[in-house]
Amino acid sequence: MDVFAVLAQVNDQLGSAPDLESFLKVVVGVIKDLTQFHRVLVYQFDEQWNGQVVAELVDWSQTHDIYKGLHFPAADIPAQARELYTINKVRLLYDRGQTTARLVVRDRSDLESPLEMTHSCLRAMSPIHIKYLANMGVRASMSISIVTFGQLWGLIACHSYGPHGMRVSFPVRQMLRLLSDSISRNIERLSYAQRLHTRKLISTVPTEQHPTGYIVSNAEDLISLFDADFGVLVIGEGAKILGPNEHGQETLLVAEYLRLKQFNLMQVSQSVKADFPDLKLPTGLDVVAGLLYVPLSPGGKDFIALMRKGQLRDVHWAGKPFKPGGGPNAILEPRKSFKAWTETVSGRCRAWTDEQLETAGVLALVYGKVRSWIVT
Repeated sequence: MDVFAVLAQVNDQLGSAPDLESFLKVVVGVIKDLTQFHRVLVYQFDEQWNGQVVAELVDWSQTHDIYKGLHFPAADIPAQARELYTINKVRLLYDRGQTTARLVVRDRSDLESPLEMTHSCLRAMSPIHIKYLANMGVRASMSISIVTFGQLWGLIACHSYGPHGMRVSFPVRQMLRLLSDSISRNIERLSYAQRLHTRKLISTVPTEQHPTGYIVSNAEDLISLFDADFGVLVIGEGAKILGPNEHGQETLLVAEYLRLKQFNLMQVSQSVKADFPDLKLPTGLDVVAGLLYVPLSPGGKDFIALMRKGQLRDVHWAGKPFKPGGGPNAILEPRKSFKAWTETVSGRCRAWTDEQLETAGVLALVYGKVRSWIVT
């Protein structure tokens, strides 16, 4: 195998993907071609470290299970395991059925300090993880880490089934380490492209027009940019509803609440009921479940508040995510069932993305600069 030729070809495919969804489809196809695993999936973490399968490619002759769209609880990959994935980008389990080899030492003095095996490709998997794979019916597995902006974004998980393990040669594993970095940088590239696009939209405020008038006249674009349902612009004693006016009473009550609070810093909430318990609305908090508050002037007298309705939505988990408490002496066991289990979530909105929060900061900065130009 000409490693450099393959890498060049793969990087061309990765670099030509125009968006994240199509990019991840390319990723699972490339990894499956290189490794020949029966299942390759991309597992993305959310802000609470729960995981969701966002892309998947399966050999239907070996398995009929589908994981795409399913969520996995954060407990499946605890913090210490996530830290290890950040350091050791490629991990391979050839055959979960094989007995773990014991370490041989020269004398007892070698046992006085633990052996550092973080970077060792021969390091054994946790017995709990092996049992977890057995419960899934997986014979061999490999993981490739995706680390973006210094944080574990997700994993590419590879599974094989059947009576035998799956060997991956050393040159291929080395190539996958390089691809781990390439995939991570490409996800950063797509994120930067989206941020640049939104910044360009925000930065086109004409200097000859007062920024308040520009925001009101472009309210629909602003609501769409932040994926909000509606909002309110408060300047001094005045308030202007942005977007649909079907919940005008609730919107103005939220505006008055925020005016009294006079926040100097951006406020972000997926659950207004939990984060602002003293905010009372006549229709309850399903109308306004999420809030992004952007101060436009010192003292919080001028601000934009973008709001999202509560989403009554079904979250599909790979097995029931909640384990009953077993007390301090309970034995740690992996889940046995991965059958789809549905949880109904209400009173919350979808998470505000890092790109949206960064754009909100840019909006406040641009508003302040244009306003100061006009005043002076």
